[in-house]
Amino acid sequence: MTTHTNTAPTQEIAATLATHTLNRRGFLKFSANGLALAFALPLIGRVEEASAAITTQDLANAYIHVSPNGSITLAFGGAEMGQGSMSGLAQILAEELMVDWTQISVMQAVANPVISYTTGGSSAVSRRFTTLRNAGAAARELLIAAAMQEAGDSNRDNFKAEHAKIIYLPDTQVWWDYGELASAAAGMTLPNDLRLTNPANFRLIGKPLPRVDIPAKVDGSAKFGIDIFMPGMVFAAIKHCPTIGGTLASTPAKPAGALAVVACTASNTRGAVIANSKNAVAVVASNSWLAFKLAKKMAVSWSLPVSTAAVDSAQILAYAQAQLVSGAALVAEPLPPASYTPQSYAPVLAADVANTMGVPTIDATYSVPYLAHATMEVLNCTVNIVYAGDSPVSCEIWAPTQSATAVAANAALLTQLPATAIVVHTTFLGGGLGRKIEQDYIWQAIQVGMAVRKPVKLTWMREEDFGHDQYRPLALSRVKAKLAGGLIQAWSYRTLSQSITAQRGRLSAGSVDSQAVEGAIHLPYALGKYLVEWVPLEAGIPVGYWRSVGASINSFVVESMMDELAMAAGIDPFRFRYNHLVGGDARAIATLQAADVLSSSWRKQLPAGHAWGVALAQAFGTWVCEVVEISQPAAGSLRVHRVDCVVDCGTVINPGSVEAQMQGGILHALNATLWGEALFKAGVATKLNFNNSRVMRLSEMPAVRVQIMPSTNAPSGIGEPGVPPLAPALANAYARLSGTRIRKLPLFANATMGGL
Repeated sequence: MTTHTNTAPTQEIAATLATHTLNRRGFLKFSANGLALAFALPLIGRVEEASAAITTQDLANAYIHVSPNGSITLAFGGAEMGQGSMSGLAQILAEELMVDWTQISVMQAVANPVISYTTGGSSAVSRRFTTLRNAGAAARELLIAAAMQEAGDSNRDNFKAEHAKIIYLPDTQVWWDYGELASAAAGMTLPNDLRLTNPANFRLIGKPLPRVDIPAKVDGSAKFGIDIFMPGMVFAAIKHCPTIGGTLASTPAKPAGALAVVACTASNTRGAVIANSKNAVAVVASNSWLAFKLAKKMAVSWSLPVSTAAVDSAQILAYAQAQLVSGAALVAEPLPPASYTPQSYAPVLAADVANTMGVPTIDATYSVPYLAHATMEVLNCTVNIVYAGDSPVSCEIWAPTQSATAVAANAALLTQLPATAIVVHTTFLGGGLGRKIEQDYIWQAIQVGMAVRKPVKLTWMREEDFGHDQYRPLALSRVKAKLAGGLIQAWSYRTLSQSITAQRGRLSAGSVDSQAVEGAIHLPYALGKYLVEWVPLEAGIPVGYWRSVGASINSFVVESMMDELAMAAGIDPFRFRYNHLVGGDARAIATLQAADVLSSSWRKQLPAGHAWGVALAQAFGTWVCEVVEISQPAAGSLRVHRVDCVVDCGTVINPGSVEAQMQGGILHALNATLWGEALFKAGVATKLNFNNSRVMRLSEMPAVRVQIMPSTNAPSGIGEPGVPPLAPALANAYARLSGTRIRKLPLFANATMGGL
């Protein structure tokens, strides 16, 4: 027993990102020195949180370590791409471990190969809330068990954890620093009762604490993928066949000044090799700029597919328009009763809706284009493969990736090395937006590393990034609705798009891609007799996960249509939505009401030439309502003055991160709504850089005000839900301002960043 005669706190350890990373070997080293717990944070796609914090190390993707000197570290296996997940996860841990925010540090665990998880689907913090609370409580209870042993007192209620120490309540002058107990705690048995903190007593969760990644990003010490350098490194630039689906006819001769030219075989979106699919060459040089220059000038002979002419924006749109009318549709909602199969139910439901519909009040078709991700940090990957003779013996990778586990799996597939010989370091990401889940750039870098047998950093030029993306799908949606007495009596929603899931080989025949109908099903509104259908589109464009995925498409359609119906009924847009939410989702109603109140002061006294619009949407379990004010200074222009945003994302970990994510989502959506589109001519993307892919300038950014709804519900996503309501809110404002309804995005096609 240690007696302390003062209550001075332990030495504080700055909550900052460690410059090193932690792998399994590091964990074992930690395990021999203090208290180390390995546990599994839920993977993307898992619906339920793990019921227990501690698992076998083979499944671990996160660690807690309490050292004998009192330092406390969380190593996590996800990705920090500006969304604040490192801070959010550490905040949850610090809450249950009963330490101050300044007493915990965060580091990035490496994939070796299973110590990681995919970061996407707005799940980085929300899906790991309960598990991380359990892990923090488990470490705390083990430390308390060690203190109980030290005191010779088996009554758990006589001990309290706070400020990284265990206090002996019968004599509060007796207490132990965590470091004093760490080694003994490692030998304790985990109790059944973890005594999770009552949310009413949270000290850190819900507070706008400073983010752990910001200092390094401000002082320049943060390492993004593109910042990785090492002795003896060479540099590669990729050059794809400009035409989608084209392959290499022959490997070109090495240009003067180049170190090597490597033909790269493509992988599919699941990381498997595609036979006879060399679709790119990498030029290797002594620096990236030289590699870029040589790649641009290098003449390459390509073999083009016979379908090239059909991979054309105008032709795809015409085909999609015809398919929307006559293509085979799958019923997404409502689900058939037990007495029907989906196939037999579809005509019955359609007839029922049609009979109620009669002549629709509004029959409208909406369209949204393909969109590129255009992350600020272009795709890049650094690989160092060590050889003994002609055989690789180890592979180390540094990548801005959202899925280090997939990177490790691809490295094992290509190099044929065992998992234990592969290490993947996840760097900071200069934007992910779903693009850096994909593995094409990783696959190429590993191939180049195997060819040159030197450390190599492969970088995509911006033109390659735009021209060979996994684009958000084009979509067309036809909506018919019938009003009677100011209420919707019938609703028919038919949407068409390519399937991201099917393109990855994960959609069974005859099934609806849930991502294609996100934002169109499970609506909060009373719609009377209704039918939601999806028509799969076959087109030669690679599609992928774009921030908020299907919700960014269907929320534009649904909320625009709600506004059209409100105008047809002569009812205020807020009131029209209230009327269709009666008895419905309480969170949706409360979010709409809060936005109504928040915006009422300016909305009801706008100057001439200004207008407002509202939209309500749910994505990844989070409700967001946005109210937009716009004006039109001159024909062909638009000024967005402000956006009021109300968000209900359940229990809030860090309000500052929530506000930042709403602001970022709104800006992302503004760019897409006003100017965003990817176009193709004979299989070639025609917009290849920001000079003809307009984005908002700082001087054009509207004032954004964010209000967070108080909640005791489980946390839900924040990275993506700010996007879906913006486009319809802006379109609704434009209809009020101009009398013209926007049903096709973007508003200003073919806009350029003049002067760039």
